Amino acid sequence: MIYAIENQSVFDIATQEDGSVLATFEWAVKNGFSITDDLAPGQQLISPNSSFRNAEVANYFKGKKQMVATGFNVEDGSSIIPTLGIGTMTIGTTFIVR
Repeated sequence: MIYAIENQSVFDIATQEDGSVLATFEWAVKNGFSITDDLAPGQQLISPNSSFRNAEVANYFKGKKQMVATGFNVEDGSSIIPTLGIGTMTIGTTFIVR
């Protein structure tokens, strides 16, 4: 049994546990949800025993005791997109090409 942590997606779980994003679909099907569904912190997931398992990558995360959590929640105001700088410029508006 795997428990999701905050900001963790099905892609994160598949990468962390099976070492491959290809396992994402198997995780979603086994647990009865879509690959785009949000996971709640503490949500239980059952391992699908993926046929796409990359043991080298999965063991790396286990060996480092690292949990993968790349998501963010726009509703609570957190965002990885900066409010200023290159990442927010729009050509012709805030970024003028001459």
